[in-house]
Amino acid sequence: MKGKITVLCVLTLLVFSSFLSGINITNAIIDDTSNQIQFEQNGDDAFEHIYGPPGHVGLAVSEEDNLIFTNAPEGLALIQRDDLSNQTVYTDEIGLTDVQIQNLEIDKDLKLLYIGSVQGVDILNYSQKPLSATPLLTGVATNFELGDFIDVDPVNHLVWIVTQSNGLYVYDPIKDTFADISGYNPPAPSVKMLTVDVNSSEGFAFIGTSVGVYKIDFSDNDTQEWITTSEGLIHDYTKLVKYYPSLGMTFIVTYDEPTSICDGLSVLFDNGTIMTFNYTQGTYYSRAILDLVCDPVNELGFIVSPYTTNAESGLLVFNTNTMVGIAKSLYGSLLGGYPLPTVTGSPYPIESMLATIRLDSIDGKLIIGTVQRIQKMDYTPPTTAITENSPILGLLHNMATDVNYNPTDGYVYVSTLLGLDRVDPTALDRLNPLSVEHLIEGIGGAGGDTAGELLVNAQKMYHHRYMYDIVTTTITNMESILPLSEYRYVRDISSSYNESLIFYSTAAQNAGIGGNGSLVIYNWNLGTYHVENFATDKTLLEVNGVVQDPNRDVLYVGTNDYLILYNLTTLTEISRFGGGLWDVSSLEWINSQLWFGLDQYPNVRIFNPITETIANFGKSSEILYPSINDIYYLEAEKEIYIVANSGLYAYNYTSGEMKYESEAEGLSTLFVKRALYVPSTGEVWIGSFQGINIYDRTYDIIVPEIIADIGALTLSGVRNIDVSASDYAGIKELKLTLKNSSWSDSWSTNSPVAIFAIISTNYENGAYQIIISATDWNDLVAGLAYDITIDNAVVNEFSKLILLITIPIIAIPVTLIKKRRKA
Repeated sequence: MKGKITVLCVLTLLVFSSFLSGINITNAIIDDTSNQIQFEQNGDDAFEHIYGPPGHVGLAVSEEDNLIFTNAPEGLALIQRDDLSNQTVYTDEIGLTDVQIQNLEIDKDLKLLYIGSVQGVDILNYSQKPLSATPLLTGVATNFELGDFIDVDPVNHLVWIVTQSNGLYVYDPIKDTFADISGYNPPAPSVKMLTVDVNSSEGFAFIGTSVGVYKIDFSDNDTQEWITTSEGLIHDYTKLVKYYPSLGMTFIVTYDEPTSICDGLSVLFDNGTIMTFNYTQGTYYSRAILDLVCDPVNELGFIVSPYTTNAESGLLVFNTNTMVGIAKSLYGSLLGGYPLPTVTGSPYPIESMLATIRLDSIDGKLIIGTVQRIQKMDYTPPTTAITENSPILGLLHNMATDVNYNPTDGYVYVSTLLGLDRVDPTALDRLNPLSVEHLIEGIGGAGGDTAGELLVNAQKMYHHRYMYDIVTTTITNMESILPLSEYRYVRDISSSYNESLIFYSTAAQNAGIGGNGSLVIYNWNLGTYHVENFATDKTLLEVNGVVQDPNRDVLYVGTNDYLILYNLTTLTEISRFGGGLWDVSSLEWINSQLWFGLDQYPNVRIFNPITETIANFGKSSEILYPSINDIYYLEAEKEIYIVANSGLYAYNYTSGEMKYESEAEGLSTLFVKRALYVPSTGEVWIGSFQGINIYDRTYDIIVPEIIADIGALTLSGVRNIDVSASDYAGIKELKLTLKNSSWSDSWSTNSPVAIFAIISTNYENGAYQIIISATDWNDLVAGLAYDITIDNAVVNEFSKLILLITIPIIAIPVTLIKKRRKA
């Protein structure tokens, strides 16, 4: 709640007689002493998004139709099977219930694609154009474990769907109805079903659950049995079951649920015995197995694994007869890991973070869903693999934490963990993943670098440890010029106002333990550089950011301990402020003062360079988590954007209001890192750990907040009604209406605070209504209504008074804030 009204001294001013009335209006000043923090939600339409690769956890192939289906950033991608560069992306325009796709299964005969998300399943007939998805199952918690929770019976076309909340569903697409499953006697929904594999021609269905594998035997009157640790599994928590009747094997992948450590690959043989193969050695964990596929003809099995701590990842090939490993991918292998020959792949390396795999039934090639793309591979034992790559959909990586706008070409340059992208912010299809242009691909940031800086005049984009020349499109490795290889993490890159100097702020990886940082000042015209450690052992130093004083050759340097003033002419330290692990994480020059963010409260502070004093930002306590990643000042609109690990905070310098934008308002994640104003669209682009968030700063559906104190509901004599209203966009009008059944009158002011004085003797006794309304500059209106009674029995009759307006001695500047549109 906002604080109560405090009325300051006022003086009286007579105004035009045309305002004759029984109402006095007094403008006042609000003293906000509230320490309670409450924010209204602005709706989830305040943001649009551009994402990186989704991690291709959904994969289905229709060889006859020459199509590969996979999940795209916020949608479904159709890829031409014989030309991986031919991709089409569909989002909610085809009626997807949820654009975050987790599982894809296909009925090739009926041309039906089943699209699974965490809250349901859609069905798509991909032979009918235009494509249109239909909800099949909604409002059900299907799967949060990336399991294959949908499977199509190849014989009768029944679709088995297992869910974590509601148990088993079986859908009959021929009859378009859900089948009666009572004969299967499925386990209770409480067992949390995770994965399913069914084949009625062989007579079995397997359901993986949190308490083991449930086996249904169709050929024996639908008898059931549990396969658990009692039968030889390492753990019961089963994320994957793959049934290969031609091999006489059922492959089972279990995990230790508390630690999420995979047990390896368990094999249930037709004779009922179980053996487990972990394909590891020493202290390494078994690789995490997300998917596998077998080629029974060539007696080969293929396992795909994502990155996990202390385990190998990538691809592993084994012999299905002996279960002995044959080869593993080079990327994802660990020193001292499982001793197998490595296969690299050519011309493209086999990636190390893999999610899904299928075998093309026509050409025998492997189709692999990786974190970034779809790979197709023609494998020849033991170590030969010819690879094809699909273009990456969307940004090169979702960790897209630095953004720069180039007024010369009109593009936004996005620095991601695995490369540099470019997006036209004015393009109608800018949200389509295919619209992102990849400039530097496959060059990631060492140690998690995600920094970038654009030199507008020189048209050079410094990205991670590289420089991209926008004019010549050439790439320079800056480690060949600067000693950046000595540092684990380039925390930030900035430049001098005349663009002659580049400042590299280096620090520990992701604010890890140990420091390892310096300030590297690079004169790119002269090819010279200077390394500054501020008389500190660099193993203890983290440099988080640098900004230049626009009025002098002084740098403000934020480190893990201090705010340091540095003479750029003499390359010497001037002074330092702070200590005690201040961890100055962001810097911004605002109205001749330095605003800086810290990782402790008060987490936003203001440095006066004249007096060299530090004040606290008054609304620091309203920021829900202390870590401040960026402060961005949009001078033209007098707005300050504070980017934190709890979301986005927009502060209106004119109204003094601050609003909070979180995931409820449409942010893709609370971990937002950079803010950038794009003048061509009037939007703010926000880099984050989950893609780019495009913020419509003019979007507003929050009505003003009104506080009124009318006193007793029976009026007699003179009654002062204190009213205040607040809104981020500013208050356009405060209005009070007094009415009864046959008469009404209204009075208004453009001040956000007022005292309306009602003189009861100007009105007849009886029932009235007081309506108080506030309108902001988006023309959004909030109102309060009170039923009152006027009783003049004890009041002497007075003559009608003129309207008085009193103005505070300390005047309030009434500034017309630029009108913001309502979406």
